[in-house]
This record gives sequence, C-alpha cells and structure tokens, in this order.
Amino acid sequence: MKSPLLTLMLCAAGLATGGLETVQAAAQTVVHSAAQAGHSMPGMGMPGMDMPARPAKPLTSSLAVKALKLVQGWVSAAPPGAEELSAYVVLSNPGKVALTLTGVSTPTAGSAMLMTTARDAAGRESMQMTAAMKIPAGGTLKVLPGQAHLMLRKFGRQPQPGENVSVTLRFSDGSARTFSLPVRKLP
Repeated sequence: MKSPLLTLMLCAAGLATGGLETVQAAAQTVVHSAAQAGHSMPGMGMPGMDMPARPAKPLTSSLAVKALKLVQGWVSAAPPGAEELSAYVVLSNPGKVALTLTGVSTPTAGSAMLMTTARDAAGRESMQMTAAMKIPAGGTLKVLPGQAHLMLRKFGRQPQPGENVSVTLRFSDGSARTFSLPVRKLP
C-alpha cells in the first residue's frame, strides 16, 4: 500500500501528466489509505471528492458459507392481503465446519425472522421465534413446513406465484448469503 504522502505526490504528477482522471483516481487511493489508517480526508480541494473515510468492507461470505448448497427453497404463496408469508429452504453443508444461521432479511418484506414449530404434550402446534438454527458439518438443515420456516412480514407489495424473492441468510461468523426463492402455491 502506498503512503498517503506518496500518493499525494503522484496526484500532483498526474495533474501535470495524466489529467484530472488520473488525479481523481490517485486521490481516491489517498482517501482509501487514510480510511484504513482511521483518518478522514474530506474534500481534498477537488469537486466530487468530499468522500468520508470508510473502513474496508467486511467479508460478506466466509468460505464455509459460500460452500453451502441450496438443495431446495421456495416462498409459500398466500391469499391476497395476507400479512405473513413463509419461506422454506433445505441447505446442505459439505464443509468440515458447522454453521449457525442467525438471521434472515429480504427487501421484499419489512421484517423477517427464524421460526420453529413446537408441539406440546397434547399435540398442539405453536410457532416460536428462534435465535439460531444449526447446520452440522457435512449435514443438512431442513426448514420445511411443519418443522420450521422463515417468516416474512410487512410487505409493500405481496409477491405472487411465479415471481422470485431475494432472501439473505446471516450467520454467526458475520457472513451472509443471498438466495433467490420462487413463490409457489403449496399443493
């Protein structure tokens, strides 16, 4: 990585030899370098360069999360006006590390959560929100009707059969993975 001072000198040289585009590219490098060092360099005296320093982007998906396979997945269609939809997935973890699913989100719904289905001693079913679902190393997580689901709520516009819903799953290691799930009617 170049030092900010060296990059500023390159900016000056670029202005003399490479024009404004070279200067702007070098200035962005200075801002990025300063951000990594925890400093802010707003403006730099150039139009369009009032960029706040930002830390480097976090890793969006660990190798273990990238290796997950979506065996099947869908969003269950509901009658018009329904306030909640359920999404289902079967995820296969071919890796040697267990993973923990800790959250779900989608731009389609205002809120989403992990839910499990429990039965009491009398056989009555109830849904319970859960903080996590385990995906064993070399194993499978089945989020299927009657067992568990991803609850999607507060729709701007309810998705219809034949459309796809983008669903992002978040994991305990800070990773996330997005899948496109078709909306379909249950038989």
